[in-house]
Amino acid sequence: MTAAVVRRFPSPAAMTAAALTLVTDAARQAVAARGRFSVALSGGASPLPLYAAMARQGFGVPFETALFFFGDERLVPVGDRRSTFGAVAPLLFTPAPIPVGNIHPMPVDINPPRQAAAAYEAEIRQSLGAAPGQVPRFDLILLGMGPDGHTASLFPGSPVLGETVRLVAPAPPPDTAEPRVARLTFTLPLLNAARQVAFLVSAHGKEAALARALAETPDPAVPASLVRPDGTLDWFVAEGP
Repeated sequence: MTAAVVRRFPSPAAMTAAALTLVTDAARQAVAARGRFSVALSGGASPLPLYAAMARQGFGVPFETALFFFGDERLVPVGDRRSTFGAVAPLLFTPAPIPVGNIHPMPVDINPPRQAAAAYEAEIRQSLGAAPGQVPRFDLILLGMGPDGHTASLFPGSPVLGETVRLVAPAPPPDTAEPRVARLTFTLPLLNAARQVAFLVSAHGKEAALARALAETPDPAVPASLVRPDGTLDWFVAEGP
């Protein structure tokens, strides 16, 4: 792993513009090397303007060469206002000519959640061409961070933080963030296998967690600090409103 690159911006708009450049560069490199671009999207408010920009302006490669996944999801129906897919789809998937088969939402309709997690892991393996026992490598994983230091649905004290085998796992409702619903999430082995990880974070209200996440030594109490991928790690931080 190379050292994290931390870039700070005066506004969310400036951060979004820089993040679009990163996505474009990652997509072009991936398509040139492997013929497709695999990206896992994050929930939360910070990346939503980026998704709208990706649909509006494109990201340097044909839409049909991109495969879209999600790093976590709340176990609620797609039409629920708390659904990550439900928030992203109108901004990215509806306006852009992305083939439906290239869009891979987490299967919130499969029960119990452990079966949903296993099904999504199998879908990732098949789509990215990873054999059993191999950890698939996303070209880019986009992440956010909450005030408690969580990322994806890896929360402080969660038993999922210790997962070493499963790549997607069910996560219990968090005690430190809303909404307090059960979730599915990528685990650290999958996150840390990525060729590139980029955090998009608004610093307001997250200053303490951000300092601990960026410290040299990982801190289990701040799960975002445990994301130390084999590839490159970028932090995009919006300092202003």
